[in-house]
Amino acid sequence: MSDHLGLLLSIKAKISYNRQKYFEDIKLAKYTLDTLPVTHHQYKVIALDLDDTLLRTDKSISDYTIKTLKKAQSQGFSIAIATGRHPKSAVLYMQKLGCLNDNSYAVCFNGAGVVRLSEYVKAGVDIGFPMVVSNVAPAPIIKKLTQFAHDNGCVVHAYSKTRGLLVENHNPHTQREIDNGKVGFKEVDFMQADDSEEFFKMLIVGDKEVLDKMRPNLPSYLTDFFAVVRSEANYLEFIPHHSTKGTALVQLCEALGCTVENAMAFGDADNDLAMIKAAGLGVAMENGFESVKEAADVVTKTNDEDGVAYLVNKFLD
Repeated sequence: MSDHLGLLLSIKAKISYNRQKYFEDIKLAKYTLDTLPVTHHQYKVIALDLDDTLLRTDKSISDYTIKTLKKAQSQGFSIAIATGRHPKSAVLYMQKLGCLNDNSYAVCFNGAGVVRLSEYVKAGVDIGFPMVVSNVAPAPIIKKLTQFAHDNGCVVHAYSKTRGLLVENHNPHTQREIDNGKVGFKEVDFMQADDSEEFFKMLIVGDKEVLDKMRPNLPSYLTDFFAVVRSEANYLEFIPHHSTKGTALVQLCEALGCTVENAMAFGDADNDLAMIKAAGLGVAMENGFESVKEAADVVTKTNDEDGVAYLVNKFLD
């Protein structure tokens, strides 16, 4: 009986040790929703990723979120979209929020561009629109990236400065980009692009397992020039000049006359990580990547639970 009791105590001790070590190994956000210090008028900018952050899983925005962000804007916050998409998507969702005005900006192409949305709307074109910030890659390195993708059994699509969304074929993942962007597309052979052409960003598109293996083995001629981010399982994105949503958020805040310390930024995925780290208040969604939640100052509720509005409301009068 004593041996049996000793064995039980030994097992309990081992479980207790492993449990303690497990929690020691987990990197937690700086604050919880309950311990987050709330100082009114500390933040002036609210930067919002779209997919799986502002948008619910069905791509809708709840009435509660719309009401909260309109109230935030009325109290002096600048609402900004920070997306991997074309600025047309930013305009669409800012209109749905009722927050589009002459001082609305967006980070686009995962940080390759910053656009003043009123100027984009006034221009009335989806190609060649005015930009506050524009970081592009020349065609020769795009051709190298394309060849690398093909050598690994993948395809690519990209946003050209002069031709818009370019695709190689209509695979389901590229079709998703076409459907989300709503800016049209052209099917092209990237290896035939003129060397003078410039690109905002390029995506390698493939199976998750293939991209998982590819990312740590990227050649230096790509990593020396591009910031590489994972926006979702089937996309590996390449942003010129190591641009990120983080670098673009700094530039967006400068355009608004404040500093990045005055911004709160919301995101869920790898392409949001730099923005989460750069912002004065970096907020991860509960449904987000673990790496994003670890880097954030606080983790809010999921996108389907109005996590953006829930946290923003804490800072409203």
